[in-house]
Amino acid sequence: MALADDVANTMRVLELLSSRPEGRRVSEIAERLEINKAIAHRLLTALVGVGYVMQDARSSSYVATHSLGALGLRQLSSSGVGTWAQHTLETLAGACEELVRLAVATNDSLQWIAKAQGSNSSLRLDPVMGQDVVPHATASGKAWLSTLSRERVEAVLDGESRLSVAARSALHRDDLLVELDEVRHRGYATTFEEMDLGIHAVAAPIYGAGPDGEATGTISIAGPSVRMTRARMAELSPSLIAAAAEISKSWPSYAYLVADAALTA
Repeated sequence: MALADDVANTMRVLELLSSRPEGRRVSEIAERLEINKAIAHRLLTALVGVGYVMQDARSSSYVATHSLGALGLRQLSSSGVGTWAQHTLETLAGACEELVRLAVATNDSLQWIAKAQGSNSSLRLDPVMGQDVVPHATASGKAWLSTLSRERVEAVLDGESRLSVAARSALHRDDLLVELDEVRHRGYATTFEEMDLGIHAVAAPIYGAGPDGEATGTISIAGPSVRMTRARMAELSPSLIAAAAEISKSWPSYAYLVADAALTA
């Protein structure tokens, strides 16, 4: 069991460091993972030894190296995501002339993996690629939550405190549950400056495991609030839902992107 805990905590250390370019101190990592400093130091020392982490001599903080980023890029390249989703994302981005993003669900979290931008779009790795999506404050998060059971929704929300990014809007669970019912009914979710000032977004779930299962990912459109009005979101929603359905058709070929074996059918 100790080995399993070490492996899990090592991966969490990498997740914490990957989202903080300036690094984190041992004490902060120990506090975030709820482990003692000796264990945190041992894990960091091991990661330094294999080249995925380095210690800044001036601040004593630990920083993820480019080796970690290179590993992620190699995985995405080998997964074929560039050919799998490229056409759909580019087509939608070209039509709406806004930012289109693809996110993948893994266990109790959702991560951005790719995007297409505007009329001259091409599929690019997102600057926040691999970063966890804040479920309650993003259109993608709400679209995904709307496909989960009440128990799963509660578990995901309980885990929000461990995310490395924070939302502008507070989490009000009762109001969110009412909103998720509305999302299920209309088939897409919306946010209005809940994560980023001046940005509105709309997202639809991707049912890669079939329409009766949990969403395996989401596709979203985001843009300035002056353009992304409620009326425009409603206007874009049919194309967004159609794009989600198109990606769903090819998802089983890439089921290994989803860690939960129950979602790979």
